[in-house]
Amino acid sequence: MDVDDPVTQYIAVEKEAYDEAARQRPRVAERQFRPGKQGIWHRRISRLIDWHREGDFDLPVDLVRPYALPVLARVEQRIPLKYQYRGLNALRELARAHVMFPEMIAGGTPLKVLDLSAGGCGVADVYGHYGHDVTIRDYFVTGADGMPRNSYTAIHQELGLECEHFDGRERPYDFESDSFDLVLCHQALDAYGPVSSWSEAVGEMLRIARRSVGLVFNPPYPRTPETEAEAAAFIAKLSADHVTDEGVCPDTKLVTLRIEKM
Repeated sequence: MDVDDPVTQYIAVEKEAYDEAARQRPRVAERQFRPGKQGIWHRRISRLIDWHREGDFDLPVDLVRPYALPVLARVEQRIPLKYQYRGLNALRELARAHVMFPEMIAGGTPLKVLDLSAGGCGVADVYGHYGHDVTIRDYFVTGADGMPRNSYTAIHQELGLECEHFDGRERPYDFESDSFDLVLCHQALDAYGPVSSWSEAVGEMLRIARRSVGLVFNPPYPRTPETEAEAAAFIAKLSADHVTDEGVCPDTKLVTLRIEKM
């Protein structure tokens, strides 16, 4: 392992920035990012770096570096701690791309991608790095200043991304049919309604997609044995009705599903 490698040094660079922020604002640090909390995400990042290296996958340095946004500004903007790490956001989605859409990070013709619940913008960061045209959406609320925002607005701004409000519960979705090559919904379908409504939501995604839909499934809400069984039956039916490829996210261990548009 090359200790001078920026990817290897990424966690140390982040830790140094958080240590300095803790010296400046110790009470904020104790509440928001004490070492034990940081360590959870450092270990996740380290495991993802190891996963990519064990697979002999490329690790673009541009994706594994801190946000320019200072640590205390990240806290003031109410970005959840795990999403304050650009390396974690990007490496999680890079690993998912290897599992679900490896051709998207292997060169070739740039495609149009729609990410319906962008969160920390890992999808846009990764797919944009490989030349694709990524449109992002997310759920916004109105802030004290009267402007729509969410916990990730500062990340959108830093990465130069325009993100508009999207509520997955409101259907039909306001996109033309066959208007994007790839439509993604990672860890958000549970926020779009009960399992009984998922079929309609995924049907809308398939209407919008020209080629494929990619899903990463959170547990259903509320999480009960009954709703988990219902979710498993839903995934099984998707696989029975469509050409699909089921996998597992290397980071979260959640079920992934690629659906081909036929």
